[in-house]
Amino acid sequence: MSGAQQVTSAGHRDAMLARPAMKFERLVPWALVAPALVIALVFFGLPILNTLRMSFNLHVDQRVYVPGFTLDQYWMLVKNPIFSGSILTTVKLSLICAFSAVTIGYGFALLVWIGPPLWRVGFIGLALCPLLISEISIIFGWWMFFPKTGLLSHTLLSAGLIEDRFSLMYTEFAALVGLTYLTLPFSFFIILSILDGIDKRLLEASSDLGAGPLTTFREVMLPLTWPGMLVAFAHAFIWAMGTYATPSALGPDTLWTIGFLVQEQMLGRHNWPMASALAIVLVVGVASIMLLMRRLMARGGRFHD
Repeated sequence: MSGAQQVTSAGHRDAMLARPAMKFERLVPWALVAPALVIALVFFGLPILNTLRMSFNLHVDQRVYVPGFTLDQYWMLVKNPIFSGSILTTVKLSLICAFSAVTIGYGFALLVWIGPPLWRVGFIGLALCPLLISEISIIFGWWMFFPKTGLLSHTLLSAGLIEDRFSLMYTEFAALVGLTYLTLPFSFFIILSILDGIDKRLLEASSDLGAGPLTTFREVMLPLTWPGMLVAFAHAFIWAMGTYATPSALGPDTLWTIGFLVQEQMLGRHNWPMASALAIVLVVGVASIMLLMRRLMARGGRFHD
């Protein structure tokens, strides 16, 4: 066998040996994520499919459901103003909550980022407080803050800012404050993690070039933190969309959110198909927001080019 033939044979043998190795390397990532995929399918995928199937069942008499197939539940979501109004109310409340959480969280994160180390410890400690307390305990806290005999009214009256006591309990404002309080820590930490990845010398360079604070924020900080703001907004919006206890406990009786109606249809009226249809609408809405935010983040990434 000539030398050229030996080289060709060796190269062919090496190529044959390399193919199984390449296939193994391609399978390694799937093998690593396989347990997580199985858990997601079993504990999230199957319940969602079961809920979707339940939403097409019939509701006859007082029975929780009757096996069948109908689109009446989804038609009622559009036709009945109670259901359509609750969807709009939930979206409106969640949007306001998400905007408030991102705005306040961004301000706090900037103070922590540019402030002294002592500020960082203090603000992070404050941000962790809502995460260490259950939602029920937080609701009880607001019950002692908003009423006519609560801390807010007493403080303002003692300071001479008001002439008579007042109550903010069972108002949309109270529900919005409660939701914002719950979502604010997540927005704060998301935005702070983005700020920690920014070189502070960029601010000094912008100032040396003659840019004012507003120009620096618009031309430097905003493009760099835009993806983090979108993530924080999406997280706050999704959290507010699915929260049931806080708006129900702090808001008025007329504040019907999707979470409230799911509970009311499931436990109060024993209408499981309608409750499932509302839940599916909530899942679809959350998934749509996630896809929209991913598109916006992809476009926002062009700021870094």
